[in-house]
Amino acid sequence: CFTYAYNIPQFPKVEGISEVIKSLHELELFVFSRILLTSTLFSLKAYGPESDIDAVCVGPCIASLQHHFFVVLRQMLEARPEVSDLHSIESARVPLMRFKFNGVSVDFPYAQLPVINAAEAIHANDPRLLEKVDEASWRCLSGVRVNRQIMQLVPNMKKFQLLLRCLKLWARKRGIHCHLVGFFAGIHLAVLGAYVCRRHPNATANTLLCRFFEIFSHWPWPLPVSLHEQTPLWSPDGCSLMPIVMPCYPPEFCASNVTKSTFNKIKEELWRGLSLTKDTSSVDIDWSWIFAPFPYGAKYKHFLRIVLSAPTTEELRDWVGWVKSRFRSLILKLESLNIGCDPNPSEQVDHTIGEPNAVFLWGLIMYSNTQICTTSLKEDFMRSVTNNIYGKEKCAHSDIELSVVGMPQVPKSMSDHPAYLQKLPNLPPRMLGYPPMRQGCNAVG
Repeated sequence: CFTYAYNIPQFPKVEGISEVIKSLHELELFVFSRILLTSTLFSLKAYGPESDIDAVCVGPCIASLQHHFFVVLRQMLEARPEVSDLHSIESARVPLMRFKFNGVSVDFPYAQLPVINAAEAIHANDPRLLEKVDEASWRCLSGVRVNRQIMQLVPNMKKFQLLLRCLKLWARKRGIHCHLVGFFAGIHLAVLGAYVCRRHPNATANTLLCRFFEIFSHWPWPLPVSLHEQTPLWSPDGCSLMPIVMPCYPPEFCASNVTKSTFNKIKEELWRGLSLTKDTSSVDIDWSWIFAPFPYGAKYKHFLRIVLSAPTTEELRDWVGWVKSRFRSLILKLESLNIGCDPNPSEQVDHTIGEPNAVFLWGLIMYSNTQICTTSLKEDFMRSVTNNIYGKEKCAHSDIELSVVGMPQVPKSMSDHPAYLQKLPNLPPRMLGYPPMRQGCNAVG
């Protein structure tokens, strides 16, 4: 399984991630006494060919988010030849910059500590510091704190790293890897993987992957998954569809954008994984099927086509980052119309459009004869996009177009996977589609 998972192109990129981190560390030495902390996959040494980097820039109280981070540091990054596709997402719950460094994608938020010497304070690992930071900085540092705890909790770090690499690859190939559209973030997969490792400390790496599908395909959601006995207060009426507890003190839930549509797809993929791996004694498991790209073209007849455009490439990057941070509201609107949605995280480009653009294609599941009025849908979504000054400013020069299209308008790359269920004879029938949504709360808060 693990040999297959990394016998794919782009392997040199894995080697390059370490060089990227080294270069980023060299850059930050000159910036306001800041330090750089990596979180999730990199610091757990569980990155793969398609992994990105989650790096937290930590600074002192004299270095502000709006000026020193989003203006001064951004200008320094733009001046680096290794940096491309840089854009800022300033009004998200966790404000950050996104860019590529030598081709490797980097998510780069900022945590401000209430001290003058940030380096000394963060390495002292003093929990009292966290009591004084703002909410955005608290969220930024959560991944770092979780990683430190996971490394102490898993019984065999090497096996955990192998498992997490495969989980990340599986989620990416099956289209359930993007937190912004309601799927897994790296922190979710890390906690779930650690849970399996702790339950089966003597299992082989291949068996751990099989156990992952066995455990979580049958998990009684919304029962929280926790690595500790102590969990945060949780109510079954709190609309939490897939609660996962971060293993840090005090315990808290991982941030999540899961909706009913994305929850149903995640469950379907867990059942699919179980069907392919349930016979752990078999030597004939075809691991390639676990990591097969999701066949959007074979699964859906209709797609919501979202076209984002802007006058320049630089403006487009900022526009795409901002709109993606608001995608959750569009998914919820579709669900309120009794329309299921599979938001494919990948971006396309329409070369017939003159302006720089990014195209998203989301699979649609019609539960009734509902007709989608894209004009009304766009108006509703734009209220979320332009709900503050930042969004209104971006929208003044950029555009969004929504339309419902069929297979002829779908790129060939999304329709080249004709086999869908032919190797899944034991998949429960209820998981082949999406059950009708019930009224009520429809997303994790």
